[in-house]
Amino acid sequence: MGERKGSGMIEMGEAFFERVYAQVRRVPAGSVCTYGTIAELAGYPKASREVGLAMSRVQSGWNLPCHRIVNAKGTLAPTYAFGGQRVQRQLLEDEGVAFVDDETIDMVRHRWPPCDEPGGPEQLALPLG
Repeated sequence: MGERKGSGMIEMGEAFFERVYAQVRRVPAGSVCTYGTIAELAGYPKASREVGLAMSRVQSGWNLPCHRIVNAKGTLAPTYAFGGQRVQRQLLEDEGVAFVDDETIDMVRHRWPPCDEPGGPEQLALPLG
């Protein structure tokens, strides 16, 4: 597949998608990560919208925990993603993720990587190259 222009910020070729999916695989059960953090960890800061596009391309047989990727507010995905909000919520609850209301995850308890982790996301990032 050739390179595709995202929201004007990056070229979205296979390398981009592979790096994003590699980071998604790292999010442990019982945790959630934001689109922006996945973008940063993959080496594409400020490409959160492109991460959302990458999530929309995932096929069910790929075995990626896409339900663990949420927006910065910790709210569930739109109704068309993951089989709907009810399905996403059930998948997260089955992993022990707590909610503060019907649609919002307790980000203080479940955000990955934790904000207080030594070095923060930049030390967990994959090197470019």
